[in-house]
Amino acid sequence: MNGPQRFAEWMSAHAHKDRRLGYVYRYHSRSDAHSKALCQFILDDLRANCPVLQRQLAEHVVVWETNLRCTFPRTGKQKTLDLAVGPPAAGPIGIPVPLLDEIFIACEEKTVMTEHGKAQPRIFDELSSSHEIVHQGDAKTIAAGITVVNIADTFVSPLRQTKDQRDLVVSTHKQPDVTERMVRHLRGLRIRDGIGQVGFDAYATIVINCDNRGPATLWTAPPAPQPGDPDHYETFIARIARFYTERFS
Repeated sequence: MNGPQRFAEWMSAHAHKDRRLGYVYRYHSRSDAHSKALCQFILDDLRANCPVLQRQLAEHVVVWETNLRCTFPRTGKQKTLDLAVGPPAAGPIGIPVPLLDEIFIACEEKTVMTEHGKAQPRIFDELSSSHEIVHQGDAKTIAAGITVVNIADTFVSPLRQTKDQRDLVVSTHKQPDVTERMVRHLRGLRIRDGIGQVGFDAYATIVINCDNRGPATLWTAPPAPQPGDPDHYETFIARIARFYTERFS
């Protein structure tokens, strides 16, 4: 299960050139490139750890899509799913496809790169709302959530830069305290173990070190979740694989 490491390597190589000022960043909050990359790596790990899903994808019985705008027929609510897996609406026609007949897996991705304290309530509420909307649409859908938290001491935010400044505006973080508080705060998210209960079927937090200018690295020591923790990435993948096998074989 190397999705988090691959994501850190992708961030190190990624170059997002800001259209306003021409600066190059590893991450830009107004781009979904990082979300799409992480979701691809998650799907690869699920494929490798869930033989049922691997077979169904190979046979095009199910397909996947990122950034999918979905309307849940049961409730009429709309939601953009960062990663969606399910049977294609028009039959097995290949991947990816714009419409899914059902949603088997719905994954929500969030990123906290700076202003950790300010972001805590918003991220928590958006994640909680995600599994609620998904399960109101279909109780058996596997609702997953994952948050990337930045543990870098400094961060160059594209949204803080202006044309008339002489130097880059650099935000400073009281690390590892703000990351530890964010990880602990997100452990309050509800996790369910069966259909009919409330909560995510699987949730993970991963921690990276990214100042948004130089290389990014994966942070695996505390305060990052440790192997065996409910919010560790390996637990996240294992739960999705288990529930998928139980519900959608």
